[in-house]
Amino acid sequence: MTALEKVKQFHEAFSVNVEESPIIPSTKRCELRQNIIQEEVDELKAAWESGNLTEVADALADIHYVLMGTVLEFGLQDKYPEIFSEVHKSNMSKLDENGKPLYREDGKVIKSELFKAPEIEKILNR
Repeated sequence: MTALEKVKQFHEAFSVNVEESPIIPSTKRCELRQNIIQEEVDELKAAWESGNLTEVADALADIHYVLMGTVLEFGLQDKYPEIFSEVHKSNMSKLDENGKPLYREDGKVIKSELFKAPEIEKILNR
């Protein structure tokens, strides 16, 4: 069973919404999903700040769990694997002409001149 299937099982058992096709849910549902994601990200920060690797692992799994739930609430489950692959392809296009990454001062990978934006709209419109 995939992570997404496990989270769908949770949503069904706890009567949490699962949309069958892509949609932006009500503002109330969107705000709830955003707040839950932020709570989990805050827990991750607290975990690494305290040096607790067990809590870091738990927070990462919780972030993934909530993210997959958000995919379900937005009805993107059937398109998400392809969307993720498209974003990966786009991210890999950030390498420069020598196949090397470029970094911002803080270490974040930045786009090279070869960068190609992901074509997510094509996936959503299929």
